[in-house]
Amino acid sequence: MTTWEVIRWWEVRRIAYNAVLFAIGITSIMTMEWLMGKVIPVGEDAVEPFALALGVIVYAIMADLCYTLGWIIELAAKPRKPDEQRTRAKRLFIAGLWFSCLLTSLPFWFGLVFWLLHRNHHT
Repeated sequence: MTTWEVIRWWEVRRIAYNAVLFAIGITSIMTMEWLMGKVIPVGEDAVEPFALALGVIVYAIMADLCYTLGWIIELAAKPRKPDEQRTRAKRLFIAGLWFSCLLTSLPFWFGLVFWLLHRNHHT
């Protein structure tokens, strides 16, 4: 594959990658807020809204920058084993997607642990 074909292969998949992370991220944050809201006194925020919004923006930018490493790594490795190029790219994409999904779900896990540790202290 040419350099532009490799980049195109990755960029077409970026849309699905971002859509999956968006869905997981929204669900994760909403669930975290819901869980923490069950044990935090009324009127207090689980997480400062501005910090949460800034964190989401920074995370989205970093996730896309890391995604770009996929085709950079593939292009860097291309001359060594061109016959395994697509197989390696697919494995790299799937592994990166799974890792990104796990990372994106961290607010849920944080909220769950917070809720588990504080549920008996709520009055």
